[in-house]
Amino acid sequence: MTQPSNNYNSRVLLKRLKETLSELGEAQARLDEIVKIIAVSMKSEVCSIYLLNRNNNLELYATEGLQSKAVHYSELNVGQGLVGKIAATAEPIKTSQVSKTKGFRYLPETGEEIYNSFLGVPIQRLGKILGVLVIQNLKNRDYTEDDIYGLEIVAMVIAEMAELGAFTNSDDTDELIRERKKPFSINGSIGKEGIVIGTAVLLEPQIKIKNPIADNPSLEKQKLKKSISKLNNQLSEIISKKYFKKKRDFLEILETHKLLIEDRSWINRMETSIDSGLSAIVAVEKEQTVTKSRITKVQNFYFKERLLEFYEMSNILLKILTNQNTHLNLDQVKEPILVARNISPLELVSLRNQLKGLVLEDGSVGSHTTIVCRALNIPLLIQTKDIINKSSNGDLVILDADQGIVHLRPENSILQLYISKIELRTKAKKSFLALKNKEARTLDNNKILLMMNAGLMADLPSLNESGADGVGLYRTELQFLINSRVPKRAEQAKIYCKVLDSAGPNPVFFRTLDIGSDKILPTITPEIEPNPTLGWRAIRLTLERTGVFKMQVQSLIRGAKGRNLNIVIPLVTEPREFFEAKEIIFEEIKREKNRNRIIPKLVKIGAMLEVPSLAFAPNSFFKNVDFLMVGGNDLKQFFFAADRENEKVRKRYDMLSNSFLSFLKLIIKKSEKYTIPLSFCGEDAGKPIEALVLCSLGFRTLSMQPNCIAPVKSLIRNIKLSIIKEIVDNALESNYETVRNDVLQHLEDIKYNPIT
Repeated sequence: MTQPSNNYNSRVLLKRLKETLSELGEAQARLDEIVKIIAVSMKSEVCSIYLLNRNNNLELYATEGLQSKAVHYSELNVGQGLVGKIAATAEPIKTSQVSKTKGFRYLPETGEEIYNSFLGVPIQRLGKILGVLVIQNLKNRDYTEDDIYGLEIVAMVIAEMAELGAFTNSDDTDELIRERKKPFSINGSIGKEGIVIGTAVLLEPQIKIKNPIADNPSLEKQKLKKSISKLNNQLSEIISKKYFKKKRDFLEILETHKLLIEDRSWINRMETSIDSGLSAIVAVEKEQTVTKSRITKVQNFYFKERLLEFYEMSNILLKILTNQNTHLNLDQVKEPILVARNISPLELVSLRNQLKGLVLEDGSVGSHTTIVCRALNIPLLIQTKDIINKSSNGDLVILDADQGIVHLRPENSILQLYISKIELRTKAKKSFLALKNKEARTLDNNKILLMMNAGLMADLPSLNESGADGVGLYRTELQFLINSRVPKRAEQAKIYCKVLDSAGPNPVFFRTLDIGSDKILPTITPEIEPNPTLGWRAIRLTLERTGVFKMQVQSLIRGAKGRNLNIVIPLVTEPREFFEAKEIIFEEIKREKNRNRIIPKLVKIGAMLEVPSLAFAPNSFFKNVDFLMVGGNDLKQFFFAADRENEKVRKRYDMLSNSFLSFLKLIIKKSEKYTIPLSFCGEDAGKPIEALVLCSLGFRTLSMQPNCIAPVKSLIRNIKLSIIKEIVDNALESNYETVRNDVLQHLEDIKYNPIT
């Protein structure tokens, strides 16, 4: 955003607005006076304020220059006309020939046909669109960047007042209160599975800004400086604690945040807003609002994550500036479930011993916050649109992060259903403990290996606790992603060594860096790609950036310390990619040996089969690969052409569909022909019914989240695999779209009651 060249004019305008806002009076009278002041100050014949009404339409609330009869009569849908487009995009629009501008919609009752020039900006707060502020001129006027910035400053003040209810009547307020007492359910994306019943606690600062306009910029800048210093000190204090010395994963995230809050361009933008006449609090909010708007538009995961982190830092600054406790005390709250737009890893870690669940309006599957939630075993639901507006502190909440839904103030029937479900799960957990040291062996003596997925040091205790047969997939990139820099060879080797130490005699399969797309290293400039999941990622990236790849391979060799080493190459699409990677690995082994370093006793190199094309690779590939690991998550989305992060299509296609299972059978047939060890890895491996079907097809090794092992093992130990195989084979030969119903019917017939 271009900054204004003349802050004096904006301060004069804001001073006049401050005087108006301080005067007592009805909401309409206040609005009428505001548009007059803005019109005069901006040298415009027209100034209009459109606000979103209860029907989510843009209603003309006040105007200077247009016909007064249009007030509270004229409405536009979001996206309709230039005003609607501004609300839809959260972007300013200017034109000196409005009638010739694409999208312009003429409202005859306003009398606006005589005005040629148009400038409109969104009225928004923390990414929430509240309305649109417009100025218009009779003559053709080329609005400057200063004009835009000045109007945005005013829009920010209007947004603050609108949120405080300065422009609404008591009837609207009463209706909002009634809405917040009704039961409400909303869907979201699953960040970390789990089901909890608890009490809503809103994280976002409930800021009541009585004075958004400041008279003394120097004083406000000093407030901002002190709050940043306090935040920095808080981070330093937490980092110094013994707990984090042992949690390197979390420590790296916190150190990254320390670098962020010292970013000079971020601070400069807030200081510029203060110079324009805003208070320090509103200046931080304005920066947060702009950041939020950018987050919604950015597609690249790396950029989105950086913006989210600035958003989170702004949130903590607001708490400091308003003298709110930056660390919630949840001791007095029964089963607290945090509801927030987002939360920083700093805040999340500080609440680790109190928090029972987390619901976020924003968030992403691969974010730092999600990573930490998984490590701390906190149920998490993300992308729950409008959850904050629908929630109040103290609300009863059911968080179902298994099905991806949250229930606010649920009906008693829904509540009792979930109480029963949780009671059954509690009983199941006790029974599962007895299975910990038992084999996953079917009633007809088929042994299945159940491995766990991992990626952080915090995951390792689960290896013993879950009774896993080893680490079926260690995601090496997670250690890189939570780091502000690429870990050194010695650091990587130490981590890999600890993983092998924890596993003992059990196998560990290390996947080489699966970066790109939604995951990128700090040292690699992200590529702006239209379809990043299909783009420059995984082995495609590392074969081009061989320095990073070779360093990781060296670290794996050194971390093995003479033990067996299993390396998995991700996203192999063509055999040449696998052979190139394999050649680099053996070159590095040879190099390490020549340096008199200890090399692994045995090295096996396999491939992730995630792209359907690899199943049709020539025989030479299958003869030279040591093992194959079906990456179910990516394979399924590529097979069905359905983005697994898109809720509209993610659940549209059944993994147990006839077509997908037939394709898996083809892969199994290839592996059997060449006696290649084969495993299935992904979220479906951790679902008991899906796992059972996979075993019936021929998979004898499954890799999943640690908490999924016991339920899957329980089912496997209670069935005859030969019967399931017959059921699946018969279903595949029929015209059924899925085998699911037939398998479920059999489980019902044998009176098996899965508790998952």
